Amino acid sequence: MKYESVYPITAAQMSADYRLTVDGLLAFHENTVARYLTTLHLAAFDLQKIDKTWIISEINLLLPGPAPIWTEDIRLTVWVSELTPLRVWFEFTAHEMHTGRQVASGNSCWSLISMSSRTLSSCEGLIPPTEREDDLAAGPHRRRGVLKPSGMAVCSLLHRINRIDLDFNGHTNNRRYISMALICFDEDFLATHRPDALNIRFLHESRLGDTICNVTLPTEDPAMFIGQITNGGGQELCRVTSHWTPKELLADIAEKNYLR
Repeated sequence: MKYESVYPITAAQMSADYRLTVDGLLAFHENTVARYLTTLHLAAFDLQKIDKTWIISEINLLLPGPAPIWTEDIRLTVWVSELTPLRVWFEFTAHEMHTGRQVASGNSCWSLISMSSRTLSSCEGLIPPTEREDDLAAGPHRRRGVLKPSGMAVCSLLHRINRIDLDFNGHTNNRRYISMALICFDEDFLATHRPDALNIRFLHESRLGDTICNVTLPTEDPAMFIGQITNGGGQELCRVTSHWTPKELLADIAEKNYLR
């Protein structure tokens, strides 16, 4: 079964150039999955009653063209593509409502954990097999090989986790890691490039007060980078592999203002 929600791009999801941010797009995706799960009585507030919650372990995202502009409406479509005892894979696509252009596609891997022990719990039987669709929005789910860095870090940043970074589970919101990784570049590079493909793996949790280190490493492909986020003990919390492309020349924002 495919489930859809429509979201306007507001100031909360746009960049300084009036474009939808990666964080905003992924928030739309997570919210759409959450809305779908409420129809099965599997939302976080349902599961908390039995000491369980959802976590995301991996996200793959493809961004084939320039990000849509404020105040475009975005239609997010999600569906279950794979069910295993410990993982549920959701596919997703995002389209502009006014033009129909597909602006993103991807998938994400969700699992259940015990809130008290922080260990994996079985999700077998929670989602009926009849809900599954065969479409794959971003290719097979098999693990990709680990990319190796080819040189010294191009940028590094330190950050102390504060309350703004936390989600309802009490640990760092996964999208905060992604946002941190995507700004850990030289300003000239960020002004002229945008990510067009991301593989994000969430490995461990961090909490309020933790100091984390964000490092961006080059690879043999000059357009591809590895973002490693570690805690004070050197434990890797998140790895963001990103591919970048030159930013497109864009029309004047005033020419596409859908509020008029």
